[in-house]
Amino acid sequence: MSVDYVALARRRPDVFAVADGLAAMGEPIHIRGGENEPPTRLFDAAGRLLVSIEEPVEVTVASEIARLLGADFAARVGAPVWWVDVRAVADIPEAARVARRFSDALVHWVGGTVYPEGESDGPARSWRADDASTPA
Repeated sequence: MSVDYVALARRRPDVFAVADGLAAMGEPIHIRGGENEPPTRLFDAAGRLLVSIEEPVEVTVASEIARLLGADFAARVGAPVWWVDVRAVADIPEAARVARRFSDALVHWVGGTVYPEGESDGPARSWRADDASTPA
């Protein structure tokens, strides 16, 4: 069974840029897909699939978050958010760590939280998070 995380981002995230940043910071991954051909997939040095990252989907209704993740979690998150499914393959132990690291990095840069065990909903750390087209 796969290990699934949900990154709930405050601003539309650039999934490929975050994955590329992890690789640039020394995470031993290779990226395939993404940008114009979703999903973004992360592979290890041996070419084994570790993580699949779906395209962000905007969720504008808090009741949808409650339906999928529970009322308690939804009450802490609020809406709107960008929902990003991050799935680690089950048969490679390192995959879950990479998926969690990606999820945490994503919300670090654009604000938000990760389910389960909601990571901090700190301020966005990227100039891209100040997108003027997104309502405050």
